[in-house]
Amino acid sequence: MKMESDKYISLITLGSLFLLFNQCVEPFTPSLDEGDTRMLLVVEGVITDQRGPFSVRLTSSVPVYDKWNVLPDYMPVEGAEVRIIDDSGNLYMLFETKSGWYETEEKDLEGIPGHTYILTINTTDGKQYESSPELMREVPHIDSVYHHEFRRTYYDEETSYEENWLNILVDTRAAGDEIAYFKWELTETWEFEMPTYIEVAHGTEDDSPNATMENVEVADEKIHCWVSESSDLILIKSTADNTLNKITGFILQSTGGPSDDRLNLKYSILVKQYAMGREMYDFFRKIRGSNEETGGIYEKTPTQITGNIQCCNGDEQALGYFMASAVKTKRFFISPDEHEVENGTAYGDCGWTTYQNSRDRQVYFVYGTINNGNTVVKTTIEYCTDCRVRGTHVKPDYWE
Repeated sequence: MKMESDKYISLITLGSLFLLFNQCVEPFTPSLDEGDTRMLLVVEGVITDQRGPFSVRLTSSVPVYDKWNVLPDYMPVEGAEVRIIDDSGNLYMLFETKSGWYETEEKDLEGIPGHTYILTINTTDGKQYESSPELMREVPHIDSVYHHEFRRTYYDEETSYEENWLNILVDTRAAGDEIAYFKWELTETWEFEMPTYIEVAHGTEDDSPNATMENVEVADEKIHCWVSESSDLILIKSTADNTLNKITGFILQSTGGPSDDRLNLKYSILVKQYAMGREMYDFFRKIRGSNEETGGIYEKTPTQITGNIQCCNGDEQALGYFMASAVKTKRFFISPDEHEVENGTAYGDCGWTTYQNSRDRQVYFVYGTINNGNTVVKTTIEYCTDCRVRGTHVKPDYWE
């Protein structure tokens, strides 16, 4: 539901709202010590020119000094009042759909390039937070997404081996003469099959098991599936180092290896391209550097990385970001005949058997049968019995 902001903020014009915001966001750099046990608000949110709804995630970071390392990496922040306000005076409420996740009530809301947006948050402990005003920038179309095969060397103890891998790359360019700052998000989807010619162990309680290779009869709906995964890589690049103001051959993803089955059948990647300002770009660049050093977006380090979220009624520090950007997308497919990457399997650690020790209290899952249906093949790992544990047997609408 779209509502005018003056319905909620009486006697405050949009101009004064931005003025008030600018007065409450003076930079704050706290001194940190081993007694600092504060748990900081972490914000993750994006609004685009694509049809919503849009989501904002609120969590609480661990203290900088968690002496015993007993706290989880994050905890959801519940019961907050979350709003997005634009520079035309419109206010959009977000409601909690699940723990720590807030979603715009207006499902078909679309941001407008050239407009500015602010995220406001009121938490149950009385703290008020706001983002800096974020301009929604237009973003140019993606020129192309393509793949390049390369040889990769890996080592097993003192022996080196080579195998084929694929890089997925993107080309794009700035819309004008000014330096552009890009961010990409990926969703990979691939078709896969469960192995049905497998090693099966046989035996009894009193003798040692032996194994044979068997063709297992398995229900059709358990064999062939599709799985989608969104990448958590921080993929950013600017045109600052290119005299033509474009980006060529930026690596989005690398895939291959014996445990990777993405390329066995058909593979697809959906690329989303965003545009942002220098400050937001620097934020993600620092986060990426932190990940390379520690392995996590908000690790327990004494140098927490702040974004564009500030506390307006206290000296609390906040982490995270709220971003506004137009978005362009491109989907790219790769078929098995377009590369020479050796087939891998995600089921290399599975073990199947036809027997079960009566004293064994583990739960077994049925995979299929051999010997014309007279002998059941099973395993202790459900993942190894049904492709639907990992994905869906329903073919995606966009699948070629």
